[in-house]
Formats: sequence, structure tokens, C-alpha cells
Amino acid sequence: MKYLFRGVFALFIVVVTVGLSYCAENDSSTKAFRLGEIVVSAAPESGVENVGTVYRITSQEIKDQGARTLDEALQMVPGLVVREGAEGTPRIDIRGFRTRHVQLFLDGILIRDTFDGQFDPTRIPASIIAEIKVTAGGSSVLYGPGGNGGAIDIITKGGQKGTHAAMSGEVGEGGRYLGEASFSGGQEKFDFYANLNHFKRNKLRLSDDFQETKEESGNWRENSDRERSSLFGNLGYQLSDQTRLGLVLGFQTGENGKPPVTNYDKSDPFTKKVKYERIDDFSTNSLQLSFNHKTDGPLSFRGWGFYSQSDVKESRYDDDSYVTRKKNGAYKQDSDTEIFGVSTQINYEINENSVVTLGLNATNDNWDADGYSINKSNKAENFSSDHDIQVYSIALEYEQKIADRVEVVAGYGHHFQERDGGNDNDFSYLIGASLDLTKTTQLRLNHARKIRFASIKQLYDGDSGNPELDTEVTLHYEVGIEQQLPAGTTFAVTGFIIDAEDFIEKDDSDENRNYQDLEFAGIETDLTMRPLEQMMLRLAVTWLDTEDKSDDSGRDEMQYRPEWTVNAEGRYRFSFGLTAYASMQYIADQYYYDADNKDPLEKKKLDNFTVVNLKFSQPILNSGFEIYAGADNLFDEDYEESYGLPQPGRTIYGGVEYRF
Repeated sequence: MKYLFRGVFALFIVVVTVGLSYCAENDSSTKAFRLGEIVVSAAPESGVENVGTVYRITSQEIKDQGARTLDEALQMVPGLVVREGAEGTPRIDIRGFRTRHVQLFLDGILIRDTFDGQFDPTRIPASIIAEIKVTAGGSSVLYGPGGNGGAIDIITKGGQKGTHAAMSGEVGEGGRYLGEASFSGGQEKFDFYANLNHFKRNKLRLSDDFQETKEESGNWRENSDRERSSLFGNLGYQLSDQTRLGLVLGFQTGENGKPPVTNYDKSDPFTKKVKYERIDDFSTNSLQLSFNHKTDGPLSFRGWGFYSQSDVKESRYDDDSYVTRKKNGAYKQDSDTEIFGVSTQINYEINENSVVTLGLNATNDNWDADGYSINKSNKAENFSSDHDIQVYSIALEYEQKIADRVEVVAGYGHHFQERDGGNDNDFSYLIGASLDLTKTTQLRLNHARKIRFASIKQLYDGDSGNPELDTEVTLHYEVGIEQQLPAGTTFAVTGFIIDAEDFIEKDDSDENRNYQDLEFAGIETDLTMRPLEQMMLRLAVTWLDTEDKSDDSGRDEMQYRPEWTVNAEGRYRFSFGLTAYASMQYIADQYYYDADNKDPLEKKKLDNFTVVNLKFSQPILNSGFEIYAGADNLFDEDYEESYGLPQPGRTIYGGVEYRF
């Protein structure tokens, strides 16, 4: 299948090349490719987005802040925390919920590991993104099950009329290189976009304030290399005035290390043992076909089918030479992940003020792994596992606008999971309203019930798997107000309470069980000022209170959920073309517990930290060239997001971009 996808993509590149010779006009280079967008509306926001919390990030904002991958593009979103733990992969937490409770869609393609339900945001280049929609808390029932924390909908770039191309290169400390080229264009009925991207990093620089340990004795983080090469493209074709077709293709390959803990000590109950692990190789392929048809009457139809496949080779080695696998605990695993699915939405406009949408979804997740592990006798034991899960959903969502000032939304979804050893089904719903109190003041509120089925890992993994697990359930209550102020200023404040029931965690015998009852409560504030056309200032403060209400949990606050997050950013474009951008993130009051879950539990607080980033960019006259330079962690803060895992110190970079 991998080679078939490579061949299809090669054919796509040929089509793009031929297309370049026929496209003559020169217009703006890209637009958004919206055929796979889950929730759409002719207005800037749909009704369901008006009643909830939706944060939008544009391609220009991504470029200004110097983001290279999805995780960096999301750093400044209120209520969202990007945190790197023992896996060496950034994880996306929304309102205290982990990555496995966040849905990620790329042009309607569901992105996740079928084994544990998580995703690696570093594998999505920021340069292909036209817009990101982050929906926190209660979201549309059309998204289906799984987004208890929220949903991230990525709309990629598409082609515009004319012929356009861009090339860029970047270098940075630690042997970091980034190179890419993009091509786009279109005619009256046809448009395309293609991107080739390669990233390589040899190592991460540690802060000068980092105190050397037995496991980490140097200025560079051990086993912190990362490499990724990707091809991405889409095609759009206007079959008629009423029908549009789309094709999305992608291929990616790479490898990366997983930096080990730096502070292992047998006498410290909070440290974990040192592990020498790597993703030796990974490759992914994805394909999506979509259509959008509007009838002469009130009906419109949307649909897409997608397929994604990923092959990952990973190992745990004996020591920091990363060569041998002969001691107890070492392993080698080759896993294959496949997801394919279809989605259809039927939209009926009852009148100009009300619309109803029926959504039907079906997905099949397959996970196949084999390899060997080294037992306590230092002998290899072979293992093999193959599981698949089917999920089906039907959802109905109704939007009604009342008297131009009030909008109400109601949605219901029912979801079914078929799996080895038993089936499960449960429901979700959303009710909400938005009210324009004045021309400049909007009030919104919603209540939602969301569910998540157990993952293959939780159901079937080794000694911890439990095929009898029930569905995880969350109840969301949210109210928010947005106020337009003079001088281009907007202020929004949102309060929420989320009750989580039957959440899955391992018990004392290391088996997964439904016994966690959790409560999340918080306030998100977002102040954005644009006093001048060329200036933007933003301050977002998030307070999050978490409580583990499970019987005999022994935990006051939940682990690694910061109570305070402060994001500040500013941008200024000078008349001579220079753009200056700066951001600051302050994280405070997050706790963690002893690694062995002893009774009673011991608790410690992680150090608060502040990270400042800076970037300057300058176009060179009218040549099409633009140069830029910046610094991540400008003041070289020595900080951790998980105990014993130091994050990068100050890193300087620079690059050049050429558009023609």
C-alpha cells in the first residue's frame, strides 16, 4: 500500500507540473481548502461555533510567530497547554484533558494513533496550514465521539488563480535545518497546492543554568535528534456551479529519539528509571476524496472518504549507545496503524434563519504489532498483536436564529463501537445559545455531554488491558461574554465546569478500570488590541482548578495541570516592511506525585517558569525575498514540563524565503 500511495503522489506532482504551464495570471498565492472542514457556514462562524468557545489561528499569525509545526502554532491558545513528557513528543492538553481526549482533523482526515488515541503534532508542518480552529469544551455533535477536551480542525492551504511558488530555508543551533518548497495555482475550475518539507535537528541545546547530572553531562540534550520529510498536496475541481470535488494526498517519513530522564535516584520516589528509546523509523500515507453539492432547493450534500496508514519501528535499547537490545526490558516493535472512514452531511435550510444538519460517520481502526522483548532471564520473547475497532455515529444538529439577536443550537449524536470481546454504545448532545445584548456585547452559554470509547491500548495491552471497559463521559457547563471596545479592542471571558465520570486509569494490580471521577473548573480571559493597523497586542490568562474526586484517590490536584497560564504576544509591522513579533508564556502551580503511587501519595510542585520568544522578518525591496531571524527561549530559562525532563535553552535561528 505504501508504494501505491507514493505512486499516486508522484502522479499528482506530474499533474501539478503540467498545471504550472497552463496557469498564467498572478493573483494572491493561496486560499483555504475547505472541502473537508467538519463544521462549515456561509457566515464567518456557524451557529454552533457562536454558542461555544472557538479560537482561530490564521496562516499569517503562524508565520509571524515563526511556528514550524502544529504544536508551535498552538502555543498561545487560551486554555491549551503544549507539554512534553517522557515520550519526547509534545502533547496537546485542552482544559486539563490529555491528547487522547482531543480530536485532530486535517482536512477532515482523522489524525491519531489507533493504539492509544494520541497524535504527534510535530509531524504536521505549519507551512501547509491556512487556518486552525480550536474548539474547547462542548463542540458540535458532528465531530463524533472522542473530543472530551475539544477538537482541532486544520484547514490547509489551497490554490488560487494564477501560478505561484515559494522556497525557504532555515538554520538554527543544534544542527537544525528546515527546507521547503510549495507550488500552487489554478484556473477557473481547477486549483492545486503542493508542499515539500524537510526538517532535521541533531540535538537540543540545554540552558546554561542546567545542573549537570550523571545521566546528562553536557550542553546538549541526549537522544534529542529528530528528522522528518513530507509531501503534501490537494486538488480542487469545480465540476459544475453546484458541485465541487476535492483530493488530498500526503506522505511522510522520519525518525526521532526520546530523551531520557536526567535525575534518576533510587532514594527519590518521584523519579523514573532511565530508558533508552527511539523511533527508529516511521512512515505515513494519507488519502482523502471529498465532494460538496448544492441543489437548487434547500438541500446540500457534503461527503468525504479518507484512508491513513502509518508504520512505526521503535526500540528500547540497553544503554546510551543505542545499539544493543539484550538486557531485561529492551524490546523491538514494528507496528502498523490503519484508519479508514467515510462521512456524509446532509444540510437542509428550513428558511433563512434555521438549518438542520444530519451527519453520518463510520471509521475502522486497525493496529497490528509484532516484535520481541527481553525478559528477566535476558532471553527474547516474541509477541504479536492484531486488533481492529469500528465506530459508527449518527448525529442531528439544529440551528435557529431568532429576531437577529438570539441564536440557539441543539444537537444529538448516538455512537456505536464494535470490538473483540463486546460492543458498546452511548450518546452525546449539545444545547446552547448566543445573545447579542448590544451591538458590541455577546453572551453565549452551552451545556454538552461528550463521550470517549476505550482505546485499543486500554482494552488489550498486555497485563493492563481490560476488554470490559465502559465509555468515558464528560458533562460540560460553560458561559462566556465577549465585549467589543474602542481602539480595535476585544475582551472575552469564559467560565466552565466539567464533570468527568468513569475515566480509565490503572488500579493497584496495573489493570485498566473505570473508576476516576474528575472535576475541572476554570476561567479563560482573552484581551486583543489593535490600536493601529500595523499593531497587535494580546494577553490571555487561564485559571484551571482540578480535583480527583475518585474514591480513595489521595490526590488534591491532578498531575501536571498548571493552575495558571499567562500568554502574552505582540506584533508590529513597520512602514519599511520589518515585522517584529514577541511572545511570553508563564506557567505556574502544577504538581506531580510519586512514581510508585504509594499510600499515602507524596506530592511535589514543579518550578514555575517563563519562556520568551522573539522573531524579526524583513522583505528585501520588491525582489520576492524575505529574511528572518529569531530566538526561542530568549532568556535561556532552565525549566521542566515534566519532572526530570529539561526543556531546550535559548536557541537562535535564521532563514530566508523567496516567493515568485
